Amino acid sequence: MKKINLIFILFLCLFFNEQLKSQSYLGIKGGVNVPTVNFNDFTNVPITTRFGTAYFVSPTFGISYRYMQNDKIGIQADLNYSTKGWGQGIGDSTNTFVANRAFTEINYLELPFYLHWQIFGSEKFKFFLDAGVYVAWALSSTSTIQNEIGIEQVQIFYSVENDNRGDFGLYAASGFSYDFSLFILQLEGSFKTGFANILPVNHFVRENPTISTNQVPSFQVSLLFPISKSRK
Repeated sequence: MKKINLIFILFLCLFFNEQLKSQSYLGIKGGVNVPTVNFNDFTNVPITTRFGTAYFVSPTFGISYRYMQNDKIGIQADLNYSTKGWGQGIGDSTNTFVANRAFTEINYLELPFYLHWQIFGSEKFKFFLDAGVYVAWALSSTSTIQNEIGIEQVQIFYSVENDNRGDFGLYAASGFSYDFSLFILQLEGSFKTGFANILPVNHFVRENPTISTNQVPSFQVSLLFPISKSRK
């Protein structure tokens, strides 16, 4: 506990150092998700033993606001339109899980809020880490099936009318940025791990898995434009 308190005090000293300049940015970002859902069935055995994971790529884009208290540490909030979901397939005659596939896409309005830490680099080129949380709300969903034969028996469906629309969890990212003076160009890879089950759990009926949480790796490009600058 003492170590945690010491780290917190050191962070406050860095963040509120009056000798360092502050800077605000407003920007846009866009990229791709490679989403999956962490499923567990009712006996705590991974449900993927009944079907294989089929990966797909989906869009994510939005706007960003960053406030840098000093040259190293700041906070950032994004407002994103982000498509998550999962793909699944059943085995063919060789049990390779490629014969028939289904995809469920869930479109979210998402708000990540996180600490931005520029670890090292030159005056223009930086390497950074982000860590924080996110909340999201499902707007719509679609399901598609390829090669329908046999897949309906194991397919899991999601509905914004009947299932859990809210999602929240942890956010982490790392990447590089370059300051062109007029704007900052940023390349990053991020990961979100959800804590909320997107499918409601009924322990009496047992129609859904006991665990169904979003897991979303992303790759994004950002442009951040300075909007204010001050020195205290």
